[in-house]
Amino acid sequence: MDLHLKSLFNRFQEQFGSGPGLGPGSGTCMMRVDGIAPNFIKSVYKASAALYRTEPWKRLRPGHFFGIRVGKDSDWAGKKQPFPCVQFIGGDGGDVGFYMFRSENDAKKMLGSRETIHVPNVEVLRVTYEVENLMFPSNRKMIKSLSLEASGSDRFPVIDVARCTPSGDLRFRNPTIEELRFVYAFMKAISLVHSLLQVDRESGPKYSTVVSFEPFIETVDVQWPPDVAKGGYDLVAVTISHPPGQAYEERSSSASAGSTPTKYVEPPMEDTFNDTKAYSGAGLRQCAMCEKEVHGEQSLCCGRCRAVVYCSSICQKQHWNGTHKSMCGLYKAMMEREEELAIMIFLFPCSADQPCKWLESLGIHQKGMWRRKCSCYSHCPFGLLPVKGGLQELWGGIDEFEYPHDSPFNNHFISSPFLLSGWSEYYNLRSLPLSSPIADILSHPLTVYHILTTLNISSKNLILKGKEVIVHYLGPEGELDWMPAFAEVGHLLNGLGNVQIVMVGPEVPTNLSGTTSGIGSRVRVNLVRGVYQVEASYLPSPHVVIALNSRLDSYSSWGGAIDLIKSLGVPAFFTDQSELSCVNAKQVLRNAGLHITHPVTPNPFRSPVKNLTASFNLPSYSNGFVFGVNT
Repeated sequence: MDLHLKSLFNRFQEQFGSGPGLGPGSGTCMMRVDGIAPNFIKSVYKASAALYRTEPWKRLRPGHFFGIRVGKDSDWAGKKQPFPCVQFIGGDGGDVGFYMFRSENDAKKMLGSRETIHVPNVEVLRVTYEVENLMFPSNRKMIKSLSLEASGSDRFPVIDVARCTPSGDLRFRNPTIEELRFVYAFMKAISLVHSLLQVDRESGPKYSTVVSFEPFIETVDVQWPPDVAKGGYDLVAVTISHPPGQAYEERSSSASAGSTPTKYVEPPMEDTFNDTKAYSGAGLRQCAMCEKEVHGEQSLCCGRCRAVVYCSSICQKQHWNGTHKSMCGLYKAMMEREEELAIMIFLFPCSADQPCKWLESLGIHQKGMWRRKCSCYSHCPFGLLPVKGGLQELWGGIDEFEYPHDSPFNNHFISSPFLLSGWSEYYNLRSLPLSSPIADILSHPLTVYHILTTLNISSKNLILKGKEVIVHYLGPEGELDWMPAFAEVGHLLNGLGNVQIVMVGPEVPTNLSGTTSGIGSRVRVNLVRGVYQVEASYLPSPHVVIALNSRLDSYSSWGGAIDLIKSLGVPAFFTDQSELSCVNAKQVLRNAGLHITHPVTPNPFRSPVKNLTASFNLPSYSNGFVFGVNT
């Protein structure tokens, strides 16, 4: 009887809704929207499904309002944004979806403690995810005839505009094509950025169960579907903010009119020069002004940002008056993320100011795969380190329980790829002690795995269907000696799909070029020596392109590869070690006509070992940040 009642109650909830919301679907259908093309309907459903998979309802509640700005006000009717305020509903029960309001004031009027308040003459554009068998026949027919993508297992979005009459009744209408364009841009943008919200532990009601987030603003470029692009512009800048009142402080002199604003703002600078302060690091550093080498104990750094190293106060003052004054605020913001970026769970030292000493402290210096972590074997070409012994020797002779064995996971209850959120879950899955330093090397294969199964939807779907994903992996260096570590990619697939990794770059040794290696049963690695844009026509077409620690701003040879990535139109993901490198890389991509569609975010599988660059103290980790284009 209890099971019967539970089933009945669940069906009642699905059909009539509960919690904050305006009730069940209204019977509107996108096929009835004037001027709409079937391909645009498909694009809307794809964007909706992509947003659903990111599960924003895990953290977001109706009281978390978001501001949304799509392009310029003049792009829209009445020269204003149609629905610039958004809330997510259903995170604490009831209909799952999001509501869009004409203003933040309207949103606050309709926000009740348990139910959405019916406010007369306020229009709400709502997107709710409904179970297919409970939808109106017109929507079911549209879904079947257009083969529309499902959100989750059996849910599909229903989009309508609701308005409460003075008498308290609800009236519904179909959205216009312009309103659907706005919804599409929002769904594409919010699915990329809502995970970047940081919990604010110091504000909000003391005993509230709803988390508060720090003020947030981020801009991403969204590509319009061909059917709705206007005036020859296929891209639009979409800004998401929380709370809605957040705004960029724009400088009139430094940024070009078309550049995407940055959330880092220079603090006001006085004409007087700030005193220098000593830097206490060890080892040799390099002056950012004159490039003179100086011992860490004798070096100085900027007293404002603490990011830039100098040999003397004279060089510091010259650098300040030359270029540093305009960058100091940006560097200061990056330095403030030191604590956030440090991965604190590990029990081994996570700072490699002097790599040889760090390796010696762990007993793995000049051993196995660790030989590529310092310069002692720089005379030996990548991929040609002499190999002797088995897997334990490759991991530097560490204890047998401290490295992953080349064997599947002992888990018979999950028959799909493992979706991991970070190192803690991986170490727990592999039953590894947090004193094991293997994350420093495994950062490369697990970053590849993270991109294929979490960041790139198309490759994830191929894997879930048991198919092969082809990766073009650009510019391998140390990875050529870490092939045994890439076996983990295959084990994490857990019996589904295959991955073919084609490693292309000038550092591939001539005698290894053209070879194929089976790394376990589900991963094949092909090695190709040469420049990507020259060799690409001879390679199998990729599903995704990946370049780790890419340093896009450092090599002119990237120009041809980036042009090829643009022409191919396939998703491409890059990592870099510091935020500064990412800022420069974004500019390189924009100059080539590519737009960042996956914003720069900390990589959960970055190496936990902090690197020290000669002239900067900025937080720097191997594969520290990830960003993407064409995604």
